[in-house]
Amino acid sequence: MNSLFAFSKKYYLRYKLRLCLGFLLILISNILTILPIPYIGKSINAIKDLIVNFSSTSNPFFLKEIFIYTSIILIIPVVGSFVKYYMRQCIITTSRMIEFDMKNDIFSHYQKLSLSFYKENSTGDLMNRLTEDVSFIRQYIGPGIMYFVNLIVLFFMVFIQMLRLDKVLTFYIILPIPILFIFVYNVSIFITRKSKDVQDHQSFICSFIQDTFSGIHIIKSFVAESFFQKKHNKIISEFHKKNIELIKVNTILSSIIIFFIGTSQFLILFFGGMGYFKGEIKEIGTIAELFTYINILIFPFIVFGWVVSIAERAKVSQMRICEFLKKKPTILNENLIDKKISGKIQFKNVSFIYGNNNKNKTINKISFTLMKGKTLVLTGETGSGKTTIGRLISRLYDPDQGEVLIDNYSLKKLNLYKFRKNIGYVPQESFIFSDSIYNNIAVGSTEKFVTSHKVHEAAKKAMIAGEILNFKNGYKTIIGEKGFSLSGGQKQRICIARALIRNPKILIFDDSFSSIDQKTRKSIIYCVKKCLRKSTIIIITHDFSYVSNFDLFIMLKNGKISKIKYYKSHN
Repeated sequence: MNSLFAFSKKYYLRYKLRLCLGFLLILISNILTILPIPYIGKSINAIKDLIVNFSSTSNPFFLKEIFIYTSIILIIPVVGSFVKYYMRQCIITTSRMIEFDMKNDIFSHYQKLSLSFYKENSTGDLMNRLTEDVSFIRQYIGPGIMYFVNLIVLFFMVFIQMLRLDKVLTFYIILPIPILFIFVYNVSIFITRKSKDVQDHQSFICSFIQDTFSGIHIIKSFVAESFFQKKHNKIISEFHKKNIELIKVNTILSSIIIFFIGTSQFLILFFGGMGYFKGEIKEIGTIAELFTYINILIFPFIVFGWVVSIAERAKVSQMRICEFLKKKPTILNENLIDKKISGKIQFKNVSFIYGNNNKNKTINKISFTLMKGKTLVLTGETGSGKTTIGRLISRLYDPDQGEVLIDNYSLKKLNLYKFRKNIGYVPQESFIFSDSIYNNIAVGSTEKFVTSHKVHEAAKKAMIAGEILNFKNGYKTIIGEKGFSLSGGQKQRICIARALIRNPKILIFDDSFSSIDQKTRKSIIYCVKKCLRKSTIIIITHDFSYVSNFDLFIMLKNGKISKIKYYKSHN
């Protein structure tokens, strides 16, 4: 648990005042829980004396005594219930605040990680760690710690009170408790192992479902529903089996706790009864008081079983989250200086390979110079490395060998975020957010507040404005997930508008016109070159017949330049 505490320490410190107040309320709540119990014993003794002395003249005194004791027994728990309410509100609300902060921190870290991280890990697993795993940690931080501290405080209060009543009988009652903790410790090892199996499998399920729904159009096209249904049933059955195994262990733990509490109750009745009949215990109320003390520990001890379970699951979740939090971005921003970007691009013997599994380099010793404000057409066969060059210019990856220069400065030495604000990148896959058309275009702007005029202008340049206005809600039209409600050409043009709205110094089209007709392609390119005369433009494409007046032509083959041609206007 030390590692789990260390992981959560900064959040505890952030809300230390609220948590301290919550723990103070735990103490007050337990004092109010303990306070009426001695009066239960006194009430029973008073009732016994009333019965024994029923005909005596002191009956009114006994009745008054019973009334006072009963009032205390009834009123104090009512006050205690209000204290418990605010205690739970204080601690559990704080745990929700910590959960909020933790999710933001993890999400922020995810965004800092490089593109290679997302290629190595499934989206479903990332989502599960951000939702389910954080939820388990929240349960441990909130109700878990609250119930555990409550049990510890209450147990010591009860122990002191029982010692006050009868030291020998207290020894017999407490005797099973250390044995109980030994059992709990050993069972917790199994809970950790089973929890890890369950949570890892849950991540696998999230990944499978995410993949299935993302590719639902493929599944329907190939009538593969039954295949995926069978696969889903198999995965869920395995998850069900692992969950049942975990539940069995938790049930065993709860049963062990109830058994030991029951044993303590039996010892009270057995040894207490023997002591009373032998005259060692003078008042029957003492036995009732001891029995009540043990009874108020029943629920905290039963909940203790849940606390152990959730603590072990939280520990596993913390390990799973820290596994990703330890990941460092491979693309680092080592310069905070804001340098003005003009747009000159140079590749000097640049080589790059994705991962360690490929034998051949994706691109090998690529060298060229593209002056600012000029246009490059980059073409070649599928897999020749065209897209890789676009990603290297955007610094989504760093080259393994060689150097990429921007305005004669090494790209690695430029302020990464300032540089990317000068880049307009339209990728091969037209990704559309599940939001309005307006927001999908506006997200590309580098300005804090985007005017509708700029959004409309960007849409016009991308030749999509007219079609947007034909939608029922115009720019406010909500697009389905991944743009299912749009055609391929509409998605590509919205992505182009997203890149154009920032008026970038370097604009990269990575095969971004494949779903757009020839006439519209030419119109977009003409408009772009007219509006962004000082911008450097890279057009990555298989078909460059719609591009005219370009300054540099490069053809790639097997990761190398097979043909390069500079035109006269290139200087």
